Amino acid sequence: MDEAALLTDDEIVALCAVDGRPWPLGLITVGATTAEMVAAGMRGMRSLLVRQLATEAADGSGVRPHESLARDVVGFLDATRRVGAYVAPASDHSVLAGAAVTAAQTSDGWLLDTVTAAGVHALRRASADESAGAIVELVEQAYSGTFFDSADDPTAWVCVVRYGQDPAEVIAVGKGSPAHGWDASLIRDVFRDG
Repeated sequence: MDEAALLTDDEIVALCAVDGRPWPLGLITVGATTAEMVAAGMRGMRSLLVRQLATEAADGSGVRPHESLARDVVGFLDATRRVGAYVAPASDHSVLAGAAVTAAQTSDGWLLDTVTAAGVHALRRASADESAGAIVELVEQAYSGTFFDSADDPTAWVCVVRYGQDPAEVIAVGKGSPAHGWDASLIRDVFRDG
């Protein structure tokens, strides 16, 4: 297990801008508009420089992120497969509304991005078992209700799980739903196949 790089949504946007491609997933603290992305990228670049996670390019042509960060972000962008779970309103499963865990399969293995509701990413290399376990843990907490305990109405939230490319390979799990339970092997099998 590699040490996690802790990055804000703004820093993710900045690292993606250096690569010239957008982050493939939603960001909890940054809207999808061009203006918001530009502002986030500028804040993120400044933050990366202050935190010494990037340096000015020697030729003065821009910023160069730390090599391992750049490698992991590019790996996530180039992933051949992504499996993940995120908190969404029960009324609209397309809205990222809280914590998320996404594993991305690369040519070198798996990258795991664990994101807090405040938009802080812990991006690290992980084994297939670790990746599956992180996703299953979030879903189990949603199903048992412990993840939504502090909500006024725990049934207003679900954990949306995307485990394949087919639109049918999506489930929403909330406190006690689906009533017949959910099967963690749906997730674990994806990681066994890869």
